[in-house]
Amino acid sequence: MQKLNSRSLSRLLFLVMAVTLSGCVWLRLLEIKNQLADFDENVRVEVADRHFILHLLDPVLLSEDFVYLSKLHPSRIEKLPQGSYRWYLDFHMDPAKTKEQKAKMVSFIMTYTHQHRLASFDFSPLFVEMAPPQFLEASIRSLGVGKVDQSKKQLKVDPENLPRLTARLPKTADITGVMGPPTNKGTEDGLKVLLYRFKADSQPVDKEYEERRLAEAWLYFDPVKDELVRLKGKFAGLKLSIDYRNLREH
Repeated sequence: MQKLNSRSLSRLLFLVMAVTLSGCVWLRLLEIKNQLADFDENVRVEVADRHFILHLLDPVLLSEDFVYLSKLHPSRIEKLPQGSYRWYLDFHMDPAKTKEQKAKMVSFIMTYTHQHRLASFDFSPLFVEMAPPQFLEASIRSLGVGKVDQSKKQLKVDPENLPRLTARLPKTADITGVMGPPTNKGTEDGLKVLLYRFKADSQPVDKEYEERRLAEAWLYFDPVKDELVRLKGKFAGLKLSIDYRNLREH
C-alpha cells in the first residue's frame, strides 16, 4: 500500500483499512469523505476539557461498521434518551509503571442515534495530548480534499493541500507529565522516541482477533527543540501516522 507523504490522519480512516472493506462500508466511508469536502457544513468541532469531539450533522456510519473494522466489541455501553446510546472503547496502559498510570485510560466515545448511526466521535484527552486539537482537526479536514482511487479503495492527499499551522506542539515534559513514564524509549533517524503501550478493556469478535486489543503510540521528538514532530500508533487494529512537520508553517 502506497504511503502518503503527508502522513496525515487520513490513513486512519482510509489507507490502512480500506483494502479490506466490504462494499457497503466502503460506500459509507466515501459518503463521509464527501461530507468532509464541505467540512463546515457537515461537521461541528467541540474542544472542551481536553476532549476533541467531532459532531457529524448528517450521520452515516453504523455501529456495526465499528465492530466490522475493529473486530472488537465496545468496552461498555451507555443508554441515552430517545433510543440513542454511547459506545466506549477503553484502553489502559499496559504495563502500568506507576500507581497513577494504573488509573489512566484512553477512551474513544462514539455516540449513536436510535437508528444506529454515528452522531459524534469523542477523542480521549490522553489521545489529544499526543494529537493537539488544531493538528487533529487539520488532519481530518484533509480527507475532504483527497483523491479517491476506487480500484484500490484508497484516498490520497497531496501534501500541498494541507494547511500550515503555527500552534504550539508538546515537549517531552508535557507528555510525560500527563502520561507518566513511557513503556520504552530510544532513538530513530536522529529523533528521540517514546513508546507507550495499551490494552483494550473489550472482547474481540473472535479469538483470532485477540491481538486487536493491543495498542501502541510512538512519539517522535526533535532532539534540539524538544518538540513533538510525529505520532505513529495503532488502536483497535487501525494504524495512524501524523507528521506534524508537514502541518507546520515554515
